[in-house]
Amino acid sequence: MRGIMVRMREGVNGGADRVCFLAMNTRTGGHRRFAATWNWLTAHEGPKQRAARERVVSPLKGRVLEIGFGVGTNWAYLPEGVEYVGIEPDPYMIARARRHAAAVERSLELHQARAEALPFEDASFDAVFTTLTFCTVQDVPAALREVQRVLKPGAEFHFWEHVRPRGRVLGPLSDLVTPVWRNVGGGCNPNRRTTVALRKAGFEFVSFQRVSAPPLPMVFGRAVVAAEAPAEVAPILESAPQG
Repeated sequence: MRGIMVRMREGVNGGADRVCFLAMNTRTGGHRRFAATWNWLTAHEGPKQRAARERVVSPLKGRVLEIGFGVGTNWAYLPEGVEYVGIEPDPYMIARARRHAAAVERSLELHQARAEALPFEDASFDAVFTTLTFCTVQDVPAALREVQRVLKPGAEFHFWEHVRPRGRVLGPLSDLVTPVWRNVGGGCNPNRRTTVALRKAGFEFVSFQRVSAPPLPMVFGRAVVAAEAPAEVAPILESAPQG
């Protein structure tokens, strides 16, 4: 799959000297209407959503990879000194992100790629992060294997995701509405058990919190490959193997 790279550097007179290279495959499908809707929604996020993004992104250091950069909403929260790389499969999201990139005064390396087939070498990132993305990934186990592959030993996967509700009513209800929800929501599956998938993939939580946020609960956390987990980890605010 072809990639798009956008690099921005400071000009000699203090202005932004932007050099953009674009090679995008528009035949990979995508969600034109949802990209427009998501662009509007993220531009009008409230304090809770902005705080959630900052919570995930602000601790990042070194060379980091974002899985599913969407329209570029998380770029505003990147710390200074971070070497940013992002992937996004949807050409309509990328088109909108490209326009937003013009206002970002930092280097960005963007690739059109799927989470299940990351175009990077093994052990090449100090952190991988995602925000509200794994609900749309088609093959979650394959994507998590790729995350493990590109993480350096001991490096962390940072995430904010929504998950399937618990209970005898809300859980089955989310299963029932998933086909329609997925159709109108850009491929989003409201009944994803992302916490379970992480554990099955061999991740161990360094920190974890499940938050009630109707209509769907949210999970925040940092995880490492279980064999590389530190001897002492931060308190787990809620262990949620069902979510």
